Amino acid sequence: MPDRSGFWPAPPAPDTRLEGEGLSVRQLPPVPQVMVSGAIDRFLAARGLGPAVGLLGQVTPERYALRLARYRMLVAGVRQDHETAGWQDGVATTPMTGALAVLEIAGPNGMALFARASAIDPRLSSASAALDFAGVHAALCRVEGVLRLHVDRGLVPYLFDWIAATGMAR
Repeated sequence: MPDRSGFWPAPPAPDTRLEGEGLSVRQLPPVPQVMVSGAIDRFLAARGLGPAVGLLGQVTPERYALRLARYRMLVAGVRQDHETAGWQDGVATTPMTGALAVLEIAGPNGMALFARASAIDPRLSSASAALDFAGVHAALCRVEGVLRLHVDRGLVPYLFDWIAATGMAR
C-alpha cells in the first residue's frame, strides 16, 4: 500500500493557538462529551443538568447540554464509560470525548469569524446548536463570553487552515 502520510496534514499540537487582532482560537484539552438520544429530559434530570440550549446559547463551563435535534443532544462535562453506554431506560448514550474536539474562539472579533464561517444570522434564535461552520458540521455555544465550537476531531487541522486563510488570525 502506498505511503499517504505526506498527503494529510499533521494534527495541530495541543497548545496550538491562532492569534489575530481581537481574535484568539485554540483547541481545548479533551472535554468529556456524550451524545444522547431518546428521552433526553430524563437524562438531564438524572444528572442534575439544566435544559439543553440552542445555537449560541449561554452555558456554564463545567457541564452543559447542546440540543442538536428534537430527541438528540451533546452533553459536555459528563463522562460515559463505554461499558455502560448504549440503550437504557429510553436513553441511548455514546461517548464522544475522543471523536469531538472543542475549539475556543475568544475576543471581540469572534462573532466576525462566525459571520464569515456561517450564513446564520446570530440575532435569530434557534432551538438547535448544530450548524455548518466553514463547511463543517458542528455545534456552537457561548461560555462566559467566549464561543465554543464542538467539531469532529479529524477536521481540526482543516479549520485551523481555514481560519488562517481568512487573514483574521495566524
